[in-house]
Amino acid sequence: MKPPLLARALLAAVAGDAEADCIAGDLYEEFTYLARTCSRYGVSRWYFSQVIRSVLPLLKLRVRSGELGGAILGATLGVALPLLLLDQLWRLVYSEIPLKDGLDRAPGFLAVNVSLVCICSAVNGFRARSERQAAFTALASICAAGAALWISTGSTPAAYALLVLLLAPVSSILSYVLRLRRPV
Repeated sequence: MKPPLLARALLAAVAGDAEADCIAGDLYEEFTYLARTCSRYGVSRWYFSQVIRSVLPLLKLRVRSGELGGAILGATLGVALPLLLLDQLWRLVYSEIPLKDGLDRAPGFLAVNVSLVCICSAVNGFRARSERQAAFTALASICAAGAALWISTGSTPAAYALLVLLLAPVSSILSYVLRLRRPV
């Protein structure tokens, strides 16, 4: 029996390169020990709760060590800033030009936004040096995109927000995986 995939992915994304193997190993040992005596649901819930309780201390440790700065800066500059700037641009366009067919143009504008976010996230993922760094970059991309969507002016279509929140981390991880498969 294996620990829950979501919890393992969260642990890999949050833990630094130095701590990840030790923490994951310790949790896995305890998980296998508890799996003999508890139900699958109970031991999975325990594992997930341990990962959730470890997130904040691990993030603090990464901030102190300086590992976190580059990923957060990359996600902010690469995902949140373009989204906010494009939001301001489209707001200006909509306010200055009398658009008789404004609703027909909106999907095109949103497609440009999603494309730019994917490109910027892919660049961030391409810069990752390890799987953990790529996972954390994807997590930072989700947080930055969510913050930018929350801050942005006007109403945001739900499908657009979902696409941005889904495609930002996917393109980040995909570019990391493709970089690994590229012949040297």
